[in-house]
Amino acid sequence: MSLKTKQNLSINNKLAMTQQIQLAIKLLQLNSIDLQKEIEDRIIENPFLENENSSEHTEVSSEIPVMSANYITGSDESGQDAYEQLPSSHQSLHEYLMWQINLSSMSQEDQFIAYNIIDYINDDGFLTESIEDLFVQLKKNIEVTFQEIFAVLHKIQHLDPIGVGATSLKDCLLIQLDHFHKDNEYFDAAKNMIDKLEDDIKPSMISFDSFISEFEKNDQAKNIVKSLNPKPGNIISDSLHQEHITPDIIVVKKDAKWMVELNPSINPKIRINKAYKEIMESIKNKDDQDYVKTNLQDAKFFLKALNNRNLTILKTAKLIFQKQKDFLNQGDIAMRPLSLKDIALEIKMHESTISRCTNNKYVQTPRGVYEMKYFFSSEISTDHGKMLSSTAIKSMITKIILNEDKKQPLSDHDISKTFNDNGIKVARRTIAKYRENLSIPTSKYRKIK
Repeated sequence: MSLKTKQNLSINNKLAMTQQIQLAIKLLQLNSIDLQKEIEDRIIENPFLENENSSEHTEVSSEIPVMSANYITGSDESGQDAYEQLPSSHQSLHEYLMWQINLSSMSQEDQFIAYNIIDYINDDGFLTESIEDLFVQLKKNIEVTFQEIFAVLHKIQHLDPIGVGATSLKDCLLIQLDHFHKDNEYFDAAKNMIDKLEDDIKPSMISFDSFISEFEKNDQAKNIVKSLNPKPGNIISDSLHQEHITPDIIVVKKDAKWMVELNPSINPKIRINKAYKEIMESIKNKDDQDYVKTNLQDAKFFLKALNNRNLTILKTAKLIFQKQKDFLNQGDIAMRPLSLKDIALEIKMHESTISRCTNNKYVQTPRGVYEMKYFFSSEISTDHGKMLSSTAIKSMITKIILNEDKKQPLSDHDISKTFNDNGIKVARRTIAKYRENLSIPTSKYRKIK
């Protein structure tokens, strides 16, 4: 094999790796409905992909409750008060970032800084205020240094989606480049391209493709840069609301054991068309041969990325329910504290990947259908050294309120005292926060005359 041929193979392999990373990230971000559409589009576009069976996928009917932790005054058919059973809407970018921050190991002071920074992140994912202005705003409430603000901002920029909170397009692309392609042979070349951007250029002020096309050489580096997202915040939708959802994961009890499985309806058997070999043997024209090879390679990339997506979601779900087995048996009150970091460390993935594969993904359990994110929660200590999850605390609050004297409903202070009397230290302001999260009105508005 000639040296030139070896070099071309190496280049092609590096390019293929870049495309695989790009595709893997895209598929992992998709919810079940968008994934179905992506699969259908790929089959139409690529003649070498086919579906082994064209059976229709099944949506979750309205008979299966999609659970949320919202309080409702009223009763079900049995006359008992119940949780509101409504589908969860897609979160805004701000809500999604706040959820990740709440599950982090940040101190209360750093969380306060993070909340303020997130307030100034626009829908495209860019920070709209300077660090100097943030410093002035924060100094009004807490003692803070520039270094502390930078440290928290760095944490935010490495949440999902990677690059959110950047101050410029250049900053955004460099963060993503360092995260996804640090070990790539063409990292330095791609970085040199991005460095050509002016610091103050925003994505709306430049055509991304036009900028990349200015570089005539180094196709490999160009493809790396093209794989980056100039507007990372756009991947989070804040407008779509699904009346019906298709769970990605199904949890069932078999032979007294809890089983966690991929929903077969969103995991169709896609394969390479078996006729491709015959087609390749019959084609003599080089352009046609190149067309066939390109489509065949794309088909293999897609199948591999689809398989990796499913394995990542399944691995994550299995570990979640390994830790939340008590929830399956007892409900919310038995929910354990669980963070993104806990899962990430055990399956050796970045926290942003865990966040990405649980966001807008649903799991069907005998207790209802839940968004996978529901099973993550912060922790609260007790006098007995036991740690309780915030979800368990919310469940306790709901039960306390459901059983209260409706003519003399409990105040937040009363509820806090009830917890403290049982060795669980929950401040009144925390009770108020959780009550509001549950959409439970104050005692004044719960009172029945």
